[in-house]
Amino acid sequence: MDSVLNIFLFLIFMWLVITALYIILTYYQKYRAAQRIRSLWDARAKSESFIRPNQHYRYQYDTYHQQNEHTLDDKTWSDLNLDDVFQQLNYNFTAIGEMRLYATLRGMFKVNNQSLINKFKNHKTFRQSVSVHLSQIGKTIYPMFPDQIKPIKMQNIYYLCPLLPIIGLILVPILKGPGLLILLFTIVLNIFLSGKLSKHYSEYINATFYSVNVIKKAERIHQLEQAPELDVNFKHFAKAKRFSPLLGKVSPDNEGGAMAEFIKLAFMLDYVIFNSVQNTFTKHQDELMACYDYVSEIDNHYAIALWQETLESYTHPEVTQQPELEFNALVHPLLETPVPNDLNIQRNILLTGSNASGKSTFMKAVALNLVLAQTVDTALATQFKYKPGMILTSMANQDDVLSGDSYFIAELKSILRLMDQTDTYCYCFIDEIFKGTNTTERIAASESVLNYLAEHPEYRIIAATHDIELSQLLEQDFANYHFNETIKDDEIYFDYKIKPGKADTRNAIELLRLMHFPDAVYQNALKNTKK
Repeated sequence: MDSVLNIFLFLIFMWLVITALYIILTYYQKYRAAQRIRSLWDARAKSESFIRPNQHYRYQYDTYHQQNEHTLDDKTWSDLNLDDVFQQLNYNFTAIGEMRLYATLRGMFKVNNQSLINKFKNHKTFRQSVSVHLSQIGKTIYPMFPDQIKPIKMQNIYYLCPLLPIIGLILVPILKGPGLLILLFTIVLNIFLSGKLSKHYSEYINATFYSVNVIKKAERIHQLEQAPELDVNFKHFAKAKRFSPLLGKVSPDNEGGAMAEFIKLAFMLDYVIFNSVQNTFTKHQDELMACYDYVSEIDNHYAIALWQETLESYTHPEVTQQPELEFNALVHPLLETPVPNDLNIQRNILLTGSNASGKSTFMKAVALNLVLAQTVDTALATQFKYKPGMILTSMANQDDVLSGDSYFIAELKSILRLMDQTDTYCYCFIDEIFKGTNTTERIAASESVLNYLAEHPEYRIIAATHDIELSQLLEQDFANYHFNETIKDDEIYFDYKIKPGKADTRNAIELLRLMHFPDAVYQNALKNTKK
C-alpha cells in the first residue's frame, strides 16, 4: 500500500510541476503577444492576416438591422464591393469589433469620436495599453447576440459533481488503494458528464467565458486615464470575475492549455460556473451589453484611426442641408493607383462615354465615399461636402438561374426598388440602365424611369448609359458629363477624368481593329455605323 501512496504523491508532485510550467508558459506567451501587438501600429499591420473560418461578423447586423431605418441593402453592398472595403478597414482586434464595424458600414452605427481617434494617433502609451487589452479578447469566439446571456435551466444535482474528486482526494490517504479507485472513478464520471453536457451547452459556455473577458477588459480600459467613460457598476460582476481565472483557456492550443482543460473536465467547472454566472448576466443584462458596446466601439475607433494612417490623403466630410454634393480629388478606396476627380453636383447627372472609360468606377467611388462619410466620418478626397441620405445602386445585375430571372428581369427588380424611397433624401446610382433589352425600348424605358425619379426632389440621381440620345431627351433635369479616350499609334488611352457635356467619341468599332479582329469584320461594322 505504501507503493500506492508513493504513486499518488508522485502524481500530485507532477501535477504541481505541470501547473507551475503552465503558469510560466502562459505569462511568457502573454509577454510575447503584448510585444507583437505593440508593434502593429508602426507596421500598419492587422492583428490577424487571415479570415477565421468561424467568423460571422454580419450576425449583429442580421439580428438587429430591422430596428434601424435606411440601412444599406444587400444589392448596394454587393454592387459597391463593400466586403472588400470592410476587410480594408478591419484593423479590429476583437470579434465584436468586427461585428460592429460591419453593422456600421451598413448604416447602424457611426465611428465619429474624433477625440478618441486622435488619442490613438497621438498618445502611444494609451494606444498600446488599449491594444493589448483588446487583443486579449481576440476573435476566437464570435458571440451570438443576444444568446450569450440566454438563461438555461440546469439540474441542481450537477452542483455536487465538483465535490466528488475532492472527496476522492480525501479518501486516498485514508483508504489508500480503494480511495485511489474512487478518485479515478469520480474523475472519469465528471469527464463523461462534462463531455455529454458540452454537446448541448458548449456554444453558450464559450460565449459566457467570452462575456466575462469582455467585462474584465472593459473595466481595465475604462480605468485608463484617457479612456471614454462607461456607466457600469462592475461590482455586479464580481462573481463572474472571481471565477474566470478557474476557466483556463477557452481553446486548449498548447500543453498548458490541455492541462487546464483536463482540470475543467475533471471538476465540471465549465458547467457549474456557466450556470452561476448566467444568472448574473440575466439580472444585469443592460450593463453587460454596455460593456460589449464599449469594447467594440473603442475597437472600431482604433481600426479607423489606423486605417486613416494608411491613406495617402483623406478628409473629414462637411455636412450640409442643401441638396448638393461637392468634392475635390476624390478617389476609389480599393484602387492602388486611382485617378482623382473634382465635381460639384447640384443636379442629377447623366454620364456617357466609351467602354472602360471610367464611368462605373467613378460612380462607385462617389457612392463608396458617401458610405464612408456617413459611417466612419472619412472621405478619400481633399474636400468632401454632402447632404446625408440613403444610398441605393443598380449596377452589377446578373441573371439568376435558381429563380429563373433573366438579366432584364433582374435589372427591372433592381431599379424598381429605387422607387420606394420617396420619403427620405436618396442617392441613386444606375449603371448602363436597361442594357438588357433592345435599343428602341431601352431608350424609351430609360427616359421614362429617369424622368420619373427626377420629378421627386428627394432623389439625387447619377446614371450612366451608352445611349447618347438620352443626353438630349433628359437635358432638362440632368446635367451631362462624360468620360472619353484617345487613340494614338494604334493604342487606346484613358485619362479617367470626368468632363462636362455628352460624350463625343465611341470606341467599340475601333476596338475591333485594335484587338485584331478580321479586317472584313471591322470594315463591315464601320460601314454599318455610317448608314
